[in-house]
Parts: sequence; structure tokens; C-alpha cells
Amino acid sequence: MSTSQAIAGVTILLEHVITEGVMKELRSGTLGTVTTKPLDKAREAGEENNQINIFLYQTVPNTAWRNLDMPNKVKPGETGKPPLALNLYYLITAYGEKNNEIQTHSLLGSTMRVLHDRPLITSQYIHDLIKEFGDLGQDEKKQILVESDIENQIERISVTPTTLSLEEISTLWGTFQIQYRLSAAYKVSVVLIESKRPVKTPLPVLSRGEDDEGASSQTGTIPPLPSLTAIKLPQNEFYFAVGKDLILEGYNLSNSEKVHCRHPQLKDTIKLSPSPKEVTDMQIKVTLSNNVKWLAGFYTVTVQVKQDGRDARETNALTFPLVPEVEIPDREVEKELTLTCNQSVQRGQLVALLLGSQEIPYQFPEAPPERQTKLTFDVSKIAHGTYVVRLRVDGVDSVPIDFTKQPPQFKDNQKVEII
Repeated sequence: MSTSQAIAGVTILLEHVITEGVMKELRSGTLGTVTTKPLDKAREAGEENNQINIFLYQTVPNTAWRNLDMPNKVKPGETGKPPLALNLYYLITAYGEKNNEIQTHSLLGSTMRVLHDRPLITSQYIHDLIKEFGDLGQDEKKQILVESDIENQIERISVTPTTLSLEEISTLWGTFQIQYRLSAAYKVSVVLIESKRPVKTPLPVLSRGEDDEGASSQTGTIPPLPSLTAIKLPQNEFYFAVGKDLILEGYNLSNSEKVHCRHPQLKDTIKLSPSPKEVTDMQIKVTLSNNVKWLAGFYTVTVQVKQDGRDARETNALTFPLVPEVEIPDREVEKELTLTCNQSVQRGQLVALLLGSQEIPYQFPEAPPERQTKLTFDVSKIAHGTYVVRLRVDGVDSVPIDFTKQPPQFKDNQKVEII
């Protein structure tokens, strides 16, 4: 999620988009620059080159996001600070070579065409730009983009033209006491700056009344095509984990060939082959194999079903949480708590340690391996005492509960004492 460097990062992105798209169109031998100065400092005395100035003149809260909890960050029953959601407003002004107004209009038109052709700035574009800045030795811009983390923002950056009334134009230029020049206004949205305040998360409820009854569901008309209706666990299993079975229920599943599991941080689809004995028209049982390199978090599941004389059909998708399982080598710690997760985590995932009702975000090392299973957290600011340990990965918590006991109890090997 984006940090407080996101505003500077967006300005760098606009600067690069315009530089790459407009300045390369200038005829050979003609110089051109892109600047990010206030209106009264944009065109210094004596400057005669082609120039485009990008001026951030206003930031406005985004009404759609300002009161929403961050996805995969705050779960039901928890309290967290919503992100600082902003719309950024830029004024783009062109200056032609030797103040030639025809060249000025040409530059402004080229700029508007470039921004019209790139209404969305994707994560892949930002990733490639970070690498390009590194190759060119532009370390300051690279560092700002890396620290801003807008590459991993859940909402893409959009650039759209906006309009200013005559009164707004007069007020804006009059504030700087300079002569008005033809300009174009753009809105960049949305920038989500994550709050630094930790999420308050209570321990899970161990039982819900005497009978511990949950919600019930009922299917409607049987669909004519292969489809999934539910994902379940085998009897006496309480959460989804590697090595356990996954039961898929639905209709018209008898010719199922593959079960596809997809994770947002994995490029390749995980393909599982159920045993023919475990496939019926209404149910498939497949094992979450230990031979697969799983990531903790949410997965979407579909089933590939063979059809006579036609291409295989893929069912609708359902979601299940793959729970991280945690081992704690040291039960007494002082400043650092190290634990091992049986599913690896990687940069781009939201990882946090939950001690009781307190959350400690995980700081990935500068140059980690592609995946990590051994995680170290700073607990020097946590008060002394015994805590139940949970690891949260992309909104999925490890389960520190022993369900074999009645009533359920917290496992002793999932507790740690901070001394």
C-alpha cells in the first residue's frame, strides 16, 4: 500500500510519461525539458527552450475511499484507521521555443494526446520505470518510487482531464501575480496513503453459544453447466492448510480433469489432479499437495471439466483461505521474536504478527530471497507478559486453537513470553 511518498511518486510518473511521449517527438537538435515548478518559477528569465511545466495546485480527499477499511487489512470486528485517499490536481503549462506561441500550442496538444493515450498507470509500468531509473543512475527518483510503494497499491492510478471555471483560472494565476498562459488541468486518482496507526484486533471467539450453530445455506435450481457451489473441509478439520483435503461441491463435475488454484502474488496457476475415485457428479476431493510451493493467503479455485467433442469448460471461481501454520522455536524472548511459517511469504504481501490484540507489521529486508519462511519481528516495545501468537498474511490468520479439546483452548506451543 502507498506511503507518504506517493504524492511525489505520482509527480515523477507524470514527468516521465510526458518526457517519454512528448519530448521524443521534437525534431532533431531541438531541446526540451519537463519541470515541476510553481507557476511563478516555471519560466525563468532568459529561458528559450521548449518546456512543459507540471504544477500540483490542489489535493482533495477522495470521497469514495475516505471511510473505507483497507482490503485484506481490517477484518470484521476489528478497528483500523482508513487510508488517506487523495485526488491530485495538476496544471500543465507549455512554453514554446523562443516563446513561439504556435510551438507552445503544439507542445500542449502533444502533451494532452500522450495523457489521453495513457489514462491508467499500471503496476507493470511503475515496475519497469523503477528498473529504468536504476539503469540510468537516477537514484533519487528510483528511491522515491520504491519508498512510495504505489507499485503495489490496490487501486490503479488514473489520469483524467478536468475543467476549471474562468473564476478558478483567474484566482489561480492571480495568486502568483503572473500573466495567464494557456494550460490544461488534470485529475490523478486515487492515491491511497496507508495510516501508520495499528489495527486493533481482538482474539477470535472460541464458541458461539451452547450448540455453536453457524449460518445455513440452500441451493436453488440445478444449473445446466459445470459449476461450483461450495468449498468444504473434511470431517474433523477446522481450517484449510497444506497437506489437507479440499472438498469442492457443485453440479456436473463427473468429467473433472484439473483443479486450478490461483493466488494474486503467483504468476503461474497451481494445477492439482484429483483421483478419479474422488470425483463424482456433485463433489470433488483433492489434496493440497506438500510438493507445491504454496503462499499463504486467499486462493480462487476453478475446475476444468472435460466435455464430449468440445473444449474443456472451466467452472465459476470460489475462494478459500490457506492458513499459515507457525512454529515458535523460542518460548521466551526479549527484543526479537523469530518464527517459522510452513507457507512462504514474499514482498508485496501484507504480513503482520498479532500478539494478543496488538499488531506488529513485518519489515521485509532490503534484499530478501524471493520467498521467506523465517520471519523476525521487533517486540522490544511490547509490554512484558505471555501472549497468544498469530501470524496474519494478506488477511488470513494462523490458528492458535486446539479444537480437539472441549471447550477449545489456545495451544501452548502458540504462546510466547516476553521478558
